[in-house]
Amino acid sequence: RGQIAHSGPLNAFFEMRRREDSYELWTREYIFGLASYLLNRIEESDKQSTNPKETIILDIGAGDGRLTYFLRRAMTELMKSKNSSFKGTKGSVTITPIDKLPTIIAIDDGSWKAPIYNNKHIQVEQMTVIEALNTYGPNRNKIYPNNEKDKETRLLVLCSWMPPGQDWTANFRQSFLYGRDDKIEEGLAEEYILIGESDNGTCGHNWYTWGNRDFYPDAVENGAEELPLAPYLKDGYSRVELEELSFLQFSRFDCKRSSESKTWSFRRG
Repeated sequence: RGQIAHSGPLNAFFEMRRREDSYELWTREYIFGLASYLLNRIEESDKQSTNPKETIILDIGAGDGRLTYFLRRAMTELMKSKNSSFKGTKGSVTITPIDKLPTIIAIDDGSWKAPIYNNKHIQVEQMTVIEALNTYGPNRNKIYPNNEKDKETRLLVLCSWMPPGQDWTANFRQSFLYGRDDKIEEGLAEEYILIGESDNGTCGHNWYTWGNRDFYPDAVENGAEELPLAPYLKDGYSRVELEELSFLQFSRFDCKRSSESKTWSFRRG
């Protein structure tokens, strides 16, 4: 009753659409903010790397592919712009241009039956998480037809509203070997970004995705007193909320009294 009393036109819009794959409203401010963040992170990584890398961004669980479509358009626009900023309904976003557009690919397994648009600019590749990582992960992707092994790639992953109770992030952090004689080991994704609610079971798994200590399986089932590191910490990743982006979000369940959808970055190293 309280949720309904505090709801507004946005909530009505989502409910009237009757689509189970639609949870986030992609505003211009948020899209440009996320696009700018990704481009800045790529630029920072390039400065720290001795060898230039091609960047692949996978939008996993992409549904109808709109996030990828909007991001590609925003990044293209940013590349053409000079340093600038614009004001939106929830504040301003700083835009920083970059020279090279990363490859952005929308991935979905089709299980939620999101609509497929008859539009050459909105393409969603139907494959599972594991298939996508095997295809597009570092030095194992198919965008180089001649299989040029000297082409180093970095992988960034986006995931919006991961299904509840499931965890895909262990796959994002899966170790791979690279370097001369394959002697260096690290997680597949240099960074992965989770969009949606966190730590409460709505998106992903409370323990395996978020490291919520209250939901560590052995603690719940066997009363274990000592808890291990959260899975992402054990795999060498750190967790950071992207507060400027979280501030710009509107989700299906936001209302006048609460706003729960957030944007979290999990970074390797």
